Amino acid sequence: MNILHFNQCVTFALKVNCIKGDNLKETNLRVFEREVANPGTVFKALKKGGLIFPVVKRSLFGGDDESGCATYLLNKDEEKQTVNLYRADRDEVIEYPVDEFLQSWEAMNGRCVTAFPARKDTYQPKLLDLQHTPLPDDCEELMEAIAENVHDMWAMERQSEGWTYGEYRNDELLESPDMIPYTDLPESERQYDRKVAADTLRLLTVLGYKIVKN
Repeated sequence: MNILHFNQCVTFALKVNCIKGDNLKETNLRVFEREVANPGTVFKALKKGGLIFPVVKRSLFGGDDESGCATYLLNKDEEKQTVNLYRADRDEVIEYPVDEFLQSWEAMNGRCVTAFPARKDTYQPKLLDLQHTPLPDDCEELMEAIAENVHDMWAMERQSEGWTYGEYRNDELLESPDMIPYTDLPESERQYDRKVAADTLRLLTVLGYKIVKN
């Protein structure tokens, strides 16, 4: 990840977790760079031994700089509703309110890197490299339509399981704030669906298909 302080955060995380290597590529960890992450899922990943490196606004750490920087998420205190974040600029771990952290992270579209220990029984998907594949010309309308359909398919599946709208996600009550029309979703959530749509269009291009509107 080409983001301020990322390498320092990785060095610190590997050291405190007693993982050999100077960077993530030198470890046996499986590494994922995510453009839009689900905070609830990420917090659960901590309990499975995951290393989480969210990108937050630098203003979270003081000052008025609105650019992004990497941090290392050590843990979340459910009782106090705080998180402990590593600040590379001060080389120390500092406690922040969860709400402030999430707001700053969401402002960076939920971008983060996650890394997990590799297991022999872990299925390792083999995806085509679509990173440098351009999108088809004049596909914005189609991409948005696909993104909306992705969300509606997700919502229909959740409804079949009993999920309904709730101001906050609650797995026990099966409530989620995302059980609303696509057009009413926060921009960060719509970006997730757009990424799925964009990758679908890129895949069609790589496989040699051409999209023609009747």
